[in-house]
Amino acid sequence: MRIFVFAYDRYEAMTTSNMLEAENIEHTVLCHTQEAADLFIKHGTAKAERIHITNNPKGLAFQRNAALELMQENEWAMFLVDDLKTVTELRNHDKVLEATIPITQQNQSHYAERFKHHITMQQFVERGKQLASQCDKHNCHLGGFAGINNPLYRKKHFSINVLADGRAWVVKKSDLRFDENVHMIDDLSFTTLNIKRFGIVIVNQWVLPDCKRYGTGGYGSINDRLQQKKQEVKYLVETYPELVAYKDKAGQEYRSHAALRQRKKPKIKIGK
Repeated sequence: MRIFVFAYDRYEAMTTSNMLEAENIEHTVLCHTQEAADLFIKHGTAKAERIHITNNPKGLAFQRNAALELMQENEWAMFLVDDLKTVTELRNHDKVLEATIPITQQNQSHYAERFKHHITMQQFVERGKQLASQCDKHNCHLGGFAGINNPLYRKKHFSINVLADGRAWVVKKSDLRFDENVHMIDDLSFTTLNIKRFGIVIVNQWVLPDCKRYGTGGYGSINDRLQQKKQEVKYLVETYPELVAYKDKAGQEYRSHAALRQRKKPKIKIGK
């Protein structure tokens, strides 16, 4: 499985490429310009032979589409953000036969500890391959991993048609491309496009890739890009009203957030 790391501006702080390099895992780092490539190389956060320069304008959707253009039709790849910290999973989950585990308010602290089991990048790539295999059985072209560590939201091993958090995906190339009107919330956008096109997205809730999110570098902090985010939220709600709705959050600016609508999910059985 090919692996792509999407790099922007974290010349000294990018971590993902070195995490992969430490385990001799082949990967490609996509950056926008030669100048950016030189800075990543200078600061030791990416090797020259790993870098692919796209010459695209700033914007994550442009880079995602560039990765798709490097792939063969029906090829699977892993898409990773550039600031991964750790990957954890449910300890001994291979021995859990049930598709759902009995997490409650009373026992959630026990499961919270079980979910803290650290895995290597090699093991994470293997989890990605396993997820792609499950996706192939159901004509699914996008697979994701847990986006939050709260165990109460992680009872099911596999969730259907929920947000595939953009920090880590497995993506199968088809004729589908990222909507280049949406860069900041491209994960909501691409999840929506996949549900609309293929009817299904699968998320492995028992594996959690954690990253710094909106730290130094990258495409900017959430406050820096608030107006852009509001524009993108409005665009998705108006373009895909049957799939996306405003979902305001306490303490956040009005209509600065959107989410997938609750809809009837396909009845499929996902095994190990």
